[in-house]
Amino acid sequence: MLSIENGKLKGRKIDIVPDKRTRYTPANVRRALLNIIDVAEMNTLEIFGGSGSVSFEFLSSGANHSTIIETSKKACSTIIKNASKLGLKNKIKLICSDFRKSIEKITNKYDLIFMDPPFQMGLANEALKRIANNKKLYDENSIIVVEHSKRELLESKYDDIILNKEYNYGDIKLSIYLKEGE
Repeated sequence: MLSIENGKLKGRKIDIVPDKRTRYTPANVRRALLNIIDVAEMNTLEIFGGSGSVSFEFLSSGANHSTIIETSKKACSTIIKNASKLGLKNKIKLICSDFRKSIEKITNKYDLIFMDPPFQMGLANEALKRIANNKKLYDENSIIVVEHSKRELLESKYDDIILNKEYNYGDIKLSIYLKEGE
């Protein structure tokens, strides 16, 4: 079990995905993320959703809505179970599909896009390229956050998305991207 670390649901427990391959955003990184970004009133997109813990942190801290993309059927079931347990089913949209198929089809703009792909498989780079190819997902006010291994090198620019800041937490790095100014 994981605990919500921030906001009105702080301390509430959520289930983990019954799959040993699933890696979770550590509690200290989830707390730090919400100290870096005020998610109040935001609409968020989480790619590689796992148990949905990061989206539930966002919603607990005042985000309006979260869309979650996850390919694993076990993970999707866990997200639905957790959303029900937390009373957040009406605040999420779950897309149970591979991110490669999903990102290009989404037509909503998000204030915050967060991704935590499996480490060192090149998926962060691939997802950032796909986001940059779908201009409907973001605008000049959007923030894109990538959680990745510090050994995984990301580019400083993906079309009009540029690296703004990086934060280190042991082996984990949070890279913050913004849309390049006009």
